[in-house]
Amino acid sequence: MNNILDLNEAVELGGSVVARTVRELTELSLQAGDGDYLGSEAELLERMGISRPTLRQAAKVVESDCLLSVRRGVNGGFYATRPSARHVVQSPALWLRLQSATLEQMNRASMLIYPTAGAEAAKCTDPKLIAELRSFRAAIDEREARQENQRETLDAEIYLSQLIANMSGDPVLILFIGISYTFGLLEREYRFYRRAPERRRLWLSLQRSYCDAILSGDSEIALLLGVRRGRQVESWIAEDKAAAAQRATDET
Repeated sequence: MNNILDLNEAVELGGSVVARTVRELTELSLQAGDGDYLGSEAELLERMGISRPTLRQAAKVVESDCLLSVRRGVNGGFYATRPSARHVVQSPALWLRLQSATLEQMNRASMLIYPTAGAEAAKCTDPKLIAELRSFRAAIDEREARQENQRETLDAEIYLSQLIANMSGDPVLILFIGISYTFGLLEREYRFYRRAPERRRLWLSLQRSYCDAILSGDSEIALLLGVRRGRQVESWIAEDKAAAAQRATDET
């Protein structure tokens, strides 16, 4: 599979009339609010000085980006829309999966991002988000005592990572973390916690320390613990790959 990204194609930098119309419609939507009326087909044709086929072709492209809604009939016309968070993260995660990206590659990239998110989260002053993290931290001991299952550990980790991303206040970190976990849910090769209660116990311990560092406002320790968490996942990936290779050898 060709996994070369054509940036000209990706951002519609072509010089065609359709490409220019795509950019104009996109800009119109971005300048408006979600659900705002942008005009009728006739109004946009006159404003842009283009043909009906060109407008409709461009509109389909902008609709696919979830920035435009074309309605027919009564109250019809062109309306600004906004992509949902799920759409924003699911498309790149699926693209990575189709390019045969691996969890190992994603974790390698994550190790450059996640520690920064933790360090920034330690600076958070939002009382609601801090209260959410305190509540999460308070539940860790109970989760450990009842020996939660693999699914619960994964769900809790996704929740924690999203919370830390939100606490960082950085939209780039929020987006990347959303993509990485969506990709992880699509990836079926590795199961970090399955039949491995000792891994779950270790991960709970790391979660506990991570929460404590962030809640205490210690960005430096949060950064170091973020690195440690990434390295732990890296070692588990290596262990699981080695075990899979050994099983394949034994079967031949």
